[in-house]
Amino acid sequence: MAGQKRTRNGNMKTPGAPEQAGVEVPNVEDTPPCVQPQIPSSTSTKSQSTSKATISSKDAETQAKGGPNINKSTQQPSKSRPPNRTHSKHNKLPKLPPNATITKRPLLHPQIPTPFASSSSPKTLYITASTSFVPALKRIRKLLSEISRREKQAQRALSKQYKSKGGKLSNGDVEMQIADDLAAQKAKGNASSGGSGEKVYLKATGRAIPRALELGVQFQGEEGGEYVVKVEMGSVRAVDDVEVNGSAVDDGGGEEDIPETRMRHVSMVTVSIGMK
Repeated sequence: MAGQKRTRNGNMKTPGAPEQAGVEVPNVEDTPPCVQPQIPSSTSTKSQSTSKATISSKDAETQAKGGPNINKSTQQPSKSRPPNRTHSKHNKLPKLPPNATITKRPLLHPQIPTPFASSSSPKTLYITASTSFVPALKRIRKLLSEISRREKQAQRALSKQYKSKGGKLSNGDVEMQIADDLAAQKAKGNASSGGSGEKVYLKATGRAIPRALELGVQFQGEEGGEYVVKVEMGSVRAVDDVEVNGSAVDDGGGEEDIPETRMRHVSMVTVSIGMK
């Protein structure tokens, strides 16, 4: 019996297997199928490489044509902030040369009416930074008392029909009718606008705004809740005069286009105080 060829490990060689130098053939029969080495598949690597190649070729074509470079960062929508309306609406004023000075004009306002004026003319007080607190309170209280007195007179004039005996008016009936009319007017004002129509207005700008708010808070926090306080905010335009020093211009300071006046925006607060 001719001897069979064996491998270096002592295993029998299968007949017809090619002899390769330095290559060991594993014994498939002895090893179970779960332990047998599996051949790695090259499909996933090929697909990944092909997809990368196609993406890179597309990017190269778009760059060659002059198109934009497509990235993940550019594809995501960027959250842009809304434009600041305050800066776009009110631009900064140009800087003046050192030889120019600014003189502020007082704000224009109508003539202040007397406390005894009718309800057609609004009662307005203009508050400044140097306005005293206690005198301002007294002026406001005086205006409010005149307003309540005029309302009583109007109610008395409207009530024309009273019970009479022998052509004379009865005092009790007159007072009762006036009280009823005042109560109805007060209830109507509270239901519609939270107060009567006539009010006292406090207007302040700039550094005087805190003083006007303090006066409004004083009336709002009083016991009994007799007053209604409302605050409105806004801005007004102020005109400033620009003066140029003549000596600096004569010395050769240079001719510049300097405006004679310039406008600026000032913050304003209106505090309305009325009776319920």
